[in-house]
Amino acid sequence: MISLDDIKKILRLQGGDKVIISVNSLALQLEQSFNESLAVDFENKYLKKIENIVVCGMGGSRFPAFIIKELFKESLKKPVIINDNYNLPYFVNEKTLVILSSYSGTTEEVLAMANQAKEKKAKITGLTVGGELKDFFEKNNYPFYLIRPFYNPSNQPRIGFGYFVGGILGLLFKLNLIDEKKENIYQAIGFLKNKINDYKIEVETKKNKIKQLAQEIYQKYPFYIVSEHLAGVGNAVANQTNETAKSISDFRIIPELNHHLMEGLKFPEAIKNLLVFVFFYSSSYSLSIQKRYLITKEVVEKNQIKTIWFELEGKTKIEQAFELMAVGSFLSLYLSVLYEQDPKIIPYVDYFKKKLKEMK
Repeated sequence: MISLDDIKKILRLQGGDKVIISVNSLALQLEQSFNESLAVDFENKYLKKIENIVVCGMGGSRFPAFIIKELFKESLKKPVIINDNYNLPYFVNEKTLVILSSYSGTTEEVLAMANQAKEKKAKITGLTVGGELKDFFEKNNYPFYLIRPFYNPSNQPRIGFGYFVGGILGLLFKLNLIDEKKENIYQAIGFLKNKINDYKIEVETKKNKIKQLAQEIYQKYPFYIVSEHLAGVGNAVANQTNETAKSISDFRIIPELNHHLMEGLKFPEAIKNLLVFVFFYSSSYSLSIQKRYLITKEVVEKNQIKTIWFELEGKTKIEQAFELMAVGSFLSLYLSVLYEQDPKIIPYVDYFKKKLKEMK
């Protein structure tokens, strides 16, 4: 196993420090995008008669919306749907805010929904770095946030996802669609800036909880267990593990898993040596959920499956969500090192897109 403290070897393996810089800069991505998206100029028609919100995105441009939807469930003033296919829901109309989310601006599912949203006369906005989506916004005079990814030299959406969390949040604040204090966002960003220092590659394994977590998960199939305000971040951690570390993973939500998954831990026998349940525990979970975590852990262990208990340290729900975002980024980075993979490339996703174009 490669030493996670051998920085020179890691830099050689990854072809430089672009991914490391991007992961270290999560808080800066959040801060920049939140501030800049708050400056987007919306016409008056956007400031009234919005009945629902549909966010269109895929992969690393999708899960940030899921993070926001679950984290601010009690603060969002309108219902939010995340649409991750080619077709918009039937109900979309002129009173729907459609947020188009694509890092590259070339995601074909999002571009398909962009044209549908235009036909349905929806209120359209979104965020991107460029590409056809940028052209779509500009051609139709739709207000949008143009991301300038200074703090994501990796140029990978899942590693620069702070731009989408901060960017979508800023748009929602600007449109008065969320009942939350901006100060709470800035406070959580400040907390994250300090917390990230505990996870950086310069911190030796014996003092670095995320390096230790990566070593425990190495050569395992992790199930990331989350609840309530952290449900969306669990999706992000699984996505990053899959793409960055090229390692299979999944996320499950308590209490839903209590109604079926526990009965599926008996067979096949091979899963007992392969699975590991990582319980991301928060003191901010409701009391009912806290009880379920303890019992669920016991049931998993009764099935001779390894468990890991990881308690978040943030004092608020937003701090904890941002903290877990960083945990996922650093964890997938360290797993990519252990598996000796280049986190910047996604060969099978690229292959799939190439073959898809050839079939048209």
